[in-house]
Amino acid sequence: MAVKQNNTEANEPDATSGGGSQASNGGSTVVGSSKSVKISTDEGGGAKLDTPTNQQQQQQQDNQLAIRGEVGNAMSLIQKEIKSLLNIMQGINPEDRHSTLLRYQLVIHGLANMQLTTTNTKDLILFKEEIVQVGNMLMLPNKKEYLMFYLSIVYQLISQSDNDTKPPSVAVAIVFKLFSDELIDEAVQSLLDQNVQDETIRKTVGLLCTWLRVCNFCSNLNSWIMALLRGLRRQEKYQLLDEIAMDNIDMLFNHMIFPALRHKVAPIVFHMLATINQAPQIFHKLLPRIPRVIETIKKQANNMDESSIESRRSIQKLVDLFNALMMRFYDNDDLYAPLKDVLQMYEPSRDCVALARAMLENALPRNARVGLVNLGNTCYMNSVLQALAMTSDFVRQILLIESNSLLLVKMQQQIALMHHSMRYELTPSRVLKATRPPGFTPGLQQDSSEFLGYLLDLLHEHEIGAHNAQQMLDTEGAQSKALKEGAKEPRNNEIVDEIVAAGVIPYNSKDYELCRSTVVVVPHAATPTNTTLPMPKKPPSTIDKTFAGKLSTTYKCLSCDWESRNEDSFRELQLSFPDNDCKDDCSAIGGASNYSVQDLIDYYCSPEKLDGDNQYFCPSCKKLCDAERRIAITQAPRNLILTLKQFKYDQKYHFRTKLMHKVFHDESVIVKVCAMDSLQETCMAHYDLYAGVVHAGYSMDSGHYFTFAADQSKNWFKFNDSLVTDSKPQEMHSLTSPNTPYILFYQMCGRSTDSDSSANGLMHPMVPLPQIPPLKLDELPRKLRDYVNQDNREYTEELKSQHFKQQAKRNNNNSTVSDNGTMTRNGYEGDDEDDQTPPPTGGCGGNDLSMNFNRFVY
Repeated sequence: MAVKQNNTEANEPDATSGGGSQASNGGSTVVGSSKSVKISTDEGGGAKLDTPTNQQQQQQQDNQLAIRGEVGNAMSLIQKEIKSLLNIMQGINPEDRHSTLLRYQLVIHGLANMQLTTTNTKDLILFKEEIVQVGNMLMLPNKKEYLMFYLSIVYQLISQSDNDTKPPSVAVAIVFKLFSDELIDEAVQSLLDQNVQDETIRKTVGLLCTWLRVCNFCSNLNSWIMALLRGLRRQEKYQLLDEIAMDNIDMLFNHMIFPALRHKVAPIVFHMLATINQAPQIFHKLLPRIPRVIETIKKQANNMDESSIESRRSIQKLVDLFNALMMRFYDNDDLYAPLKDVLQMYEPSRDCVALARAMLENALPRNARVGLVNLGNTCYMNSVLQALAMTSDFVRQILLIESNSLLLVKMQQQIALMHHSMRYELTPSRVLKATRPPGFTPGLQQDSSEFLGYLLDLLHEHEIGAHNAQQMLDTEGAQSKALKEGAKEPRNNEIVDEIVAAGVIPYNSKDYELCRSTVVVVPHAATPTNTTLPMPKKPPSTIDKTFAGKLSTTYKCLSCDWESRNEDSFRELQLSFPDNDCKDDCSAIGGASNYSVQDLIDYYCSPEKLDGDNQYFCPSCKKLCDAERRIAITQAPRNLILTLKQFKYDQKYHFRTKLMHKVFHDESVIVKVCAMDSLQETCMAHYDLYAGVVHAGYSMDSGHYFTFAADQSKNWFKFNDSLVTDSKPQEMHSLTSPNTPYILFYQMCGRSTDSDSSANGLMHPMVPLPQIPPLKLDELPRKLRDYVNQDNREYTEELKSQHFKQQAKRNNNNSTVSDNGTMTRNGYEGDDEDDQTPPPTGGCGGNDLSMNFNRFVY
């Protein structure tokens, strides 16, 4: 419903002395008597009066009478509708909860459908009184659960409105009036925790901003808007906040000329402008309107009434805010000349400098998130690091590790900066030096999947190694105690069972042997027998806890039905494409086939016949036989890494070529989990896609890697080395050859177990798993937090120095800053051989254009 009302609340004066004037671009119409005089402009820009003839005057009077009659009929209809709604609520039986909720739902739907098209003050006052009666009846249950129920209905009505249907009437705003300030914050948090769609939230805030002007019976709409903006900022939905500000800032800023609305809209306007992320267009959109608004408020400040003091305060806040914004977005200095002329008569307060500093410190990097500089074909590393940095439980656990391993410390510092640095790009040279696999030649393109496997194994070994070193120290003390007190000799298999029960998943043969040899023989002086002392339980590594799963591979001889089964651990599944589609011409774009990730997972776990050159040696038959191999997942990992085997070795040309299969990377996949003993399906693990490494090119030895990834709020980003932009899942779905998904990261979101009571093998509904919240800066370990804060302080000083240099360049045309406006790396001495010289030209990391890359080294 669109409610047309005066610019102020009922019984409030207009912002100008003209009282009832209504302005438009083509002229204005002065309304206040039975006659109307239209003021238009002639070709020379002067004003002229268009006096209507007697016939026109009579026609206008008839039209006004007809409109008043229609409005009167409309108000009578609204009164009948409200009376009907009141009757519905009076018949409520509080003991019948189901019927009560249905009646309240009917009432709210009735409010949403009310239409009001009057600007008559008396009618508006009457409408307010009628709606307040409905609100009082809605408030009678006086229970929070009822208020939340009302809110859910209103939100559903808003979300269902679109371009073809009208939004709910302003009458439903009475529901928002029922909430206290404390309950508003709780309701908003509950709403945002449901991962609602960004477009729906955007529509909701926009409607509340519209109602803010026309609704004279709900005094806390501004509190709802502010709570929503703060909640979205806590969820780091900065792009959505910029979009909301872009939609509404113009309208809200215009409302500041009305004293009756200023105390409501001013805090919203100040908040939107002070927290702009990376959209100076929000500020620039107001530039043509600022002079008129300031001039109007200035006239109000000169009046000797109660509002004059508040008007003067508003002008001062606007002056400080606009000066701070001009300092924040100094790159657009040429646009600000008219604004500076307006503001030159006003002196900024001390708060202006503090406000500008807060904007600078709280502003996000120029990128949507922190990027990584390419050090010469190192996109294979950057893409993997960005994907791991978006793995929430991995990040949380690795940042909380207490270890003296230099590798782990470097990784902790790198990931902490990727989440909390104010810089818009980092140079990961120390991590590159510490994690480059043997055989990876500097400056050449490498396989990102191979790097990922090596990095996970390296992190695992360093964490386990640090734990074993501590374990040795603890064991020496335990041995000394055992010599004195004696110890009972446990059996080896008991120790292994304890370790496996603790959740340790042996990943390679070395770990398995470690599990089998955790017995220390201690000679006892008093007896001829040996006393064995078990080592303390080895906790699973961060890599095991976040990425490791188990699978069982069964071989069945088709000649004698003999079966062999192997149990293995995995950190990634390498998904192959069906052989019958992999022809010699499969690398041609036209010969590519279409698959989904779910198809490839099902194919991976399907029976495979081993025959021909691929026969199986049967220990029972003592010869090569046809056999069947089947893989079953027996323990699902918390995070599932899938590598799509898009590359194959060409036997004829001795070259690793790329398969151009079109893969639809499902946003959700299901993995069937089987029992270890019977291999019968016991449950299904549900996964959601949160990251994907993409390879662009025709060969593994060339091309480029970049990553799509989402945070826990489902905000998607595209990480292309140092450039990070906002993205949508559709961008990843619409990839075209030679851009193909290579490594996909899925996070377990729930499980569904087998239904015992079901004879047909149906599953119980999925039980969702709780999300692991990311660590805030103040939750990091002390050393790590101090490290990040120190780097941010240094970056702030670098920005200030850069700003002063640019100011000096504009003033005297003599600057030490490069022509492209970026900051040089003064005084930096790299600690990696790759960073001592520019990257080689060509490939994805070339620097042959002599560009000044802003590489910040942590």
